[in-house]
Amino acid sequence: MITVGRGRYAVCLEAYSVGDDRLVVITGGEKAHIGSASLAETGQKVQTISKKGHKDHVVSEKVASLICDKIGRDTLVVCGIHIDHASPEEIGLLVENAQQCVSMYLKEKE
Repeated sequence: MITVGRGRYAVCLEAYSVGDDRLVVITGGEKAHIGSASLAETGQKVQTISKKGHKDHVVSEKVASLICDKIGRDTLVVCGIHIDHASPEEIGLLVENAQQCVSMYLKEKE
C-alpha cells in the first residue's frame, strides 16, 4: 500500500494484478468509499461509472488512463476520497496526494 498525506488528508493506493490486468483502489480522507470506477483499456476511451453526487471520477478517469498508458495493461481504478464540507484547497490537496500515490506506484513499475 502507498500512502501520501496525514490525517484527514491521507490518500492510499492499493494495486492488484488480475491476470494481465491491473486493479487500483484509491481511497482517503475521512471516509473511504466507492465513489467511481474508471476502466482504461489499451487503445480505447476510458469508461466511468460514478455514484450520484460524487466527484471521485475526476481522479479515477485521469489516473486510469495514465496507468494504462504507462504500463500497457488494461486498468480499472476504483476511487473514493471524502472529507465533509471540503474547501477547494482541501480538494486540491487530496487530488495532489492521489496523483503522488500514482507517481510512486508507476516508479515501482519501472
